[in-house]
Amino acid sequence: MNTMNIQACMLSCPERAAIREQTLANLKQTDWQDDVNIILDRATSDDRRERITANARRLVKTVLAASGWDYLLFLEDDLDFNRHLRHNLLHWRPLAEKVVSLASLYNPTVRPIYEMLPFHYFLADPEAVYGSQALLIERGCLGYIADHFDEVPGMHDIKFPRLASRLGPVFYHCPSLVQHVGVPSTWNGNAHWAIDFDREFRTQAPQVRS
Repeated sequence: MNTMNIQACMLSCPERAAIREQTLANLKQTDWQDDVNIILDRATSDDRRERITANARRLVKTVLAASGWDYLLFLEDDLDFNRHLRHNLLHWRPLAEKVVSLASLYNPTVRPIYEMLPFHYFLADPEAVYGSQALLIERGCLGYIADHFDEVPGMHDIKFPRLASRLGPVFYHCPSLVQHVGVPSTWNGNAHWAIDFDREFRTQAPQVRS
């Protein structure tokens, strides 16, 4: 079995305490029992997008300062989860073969450019990617994102995949292992959901190519 260390971190703010606690309770109903590092927005700017983006940058720097992890599981604070989340990640072929720089576990109808459905993934056009509900980011890729953060305009859900695509393809797990709970956005963004979310999906161990 893949023994890589995945560190979970959640982006949130004080005013979303109730939905955040529900999301953490939802996560506890899965096989993911590790702690989640919560990075709260403490800024006072009136520009919500600016605050959220700055907090995402702070999360990146905080995680990179810690040791002992291989991948960051970047989570937003309004989610539901597949019950076998950890099992599915540790038995996902692209992750087992260590070819993932950045992958999304949540698909709000992002279009594929290449599909490998028998192995539960597709590759996405990075210019079409949006939504950062649940991202898996390799440590070296996260360091690259930190170093080049200002080179791509927009919020972090735009910056992360476009920067990561310089290092490798953007993967999407299918079916989605995470669902967006329909609560209002803190910055009045459009609501979206994963149409392929499967709470009960459980994969088999992959045959990793040598």
